[in-house]
Amino acid sequence: MYVLSEDSFGKLTTTNDTIKKNIKVWLNQHRMINDTIDIVDPFILNMGINFVVSAKESTNRFDLNERCVAALGKKFGQAFYIGESVSISEIYKELNKVTGVYEVISVTLVSKTGTNYSGNTININRNLSPDGTTLVVPKNAVVEIKYPDTDIKGQVR
Repeated sequence: MYVLSEDSFGKLTTTNDTIKKNIKVWLNQHRMINDTIDIVDPFILNMGINFVVSAKESTNRFDLNERCVAALGKKFGQAFYIGESVSISEIYKELNKVTGVYEVISVTLVSKTGTNYSGNTININRNLSPDGTTLVVPKNAVVEIKYPDTDIKGQVR
C-alpha cells in the first residue's frame, strides 16, 4: 500500500513512521490471518511545464502569458494520482482554450530538483510514449507541480 501526506502548505511529502504504524495497527484488525501489509512511500516527482504560444493580433503578450500560466496552474496544480501519467496533449488542449492564444507552438516537461523539491527524478525523454503525447509515470511514483507560479513558464511570440 502506498501512502502519501501533505505538508502545511498542501504539498506532497513522505508519510512519517508513526502514521504508517497507526495505519498498520488499524488494518491488522480487519485483515485475514494470511494477509500481509506493506506500507511504503511512492516516489514524488516534481515537474515543471515550459511552453511557447503565439498570440492573436492586438493581444497583450504579458497578460496572455499570465492567463496561460494561471490556466495550467488551475488544471495541473493539484498532485496527480500515484502512477497517473501526464498527458502532454491535455496541456496543449488547455493552452488552446486560453483567450488570445493563436497557436501552441511547443510544450515540454522538465524535472525540478533542488532544495525545495523531492530529489527524485525521471528521465522524461525515456519515459515518453512512442507518439510523444504522454509521460508514462512508474506505478510507484506520483507527479506534482509543486509551485505552479514558478514551475510553469511560458513564452509568447
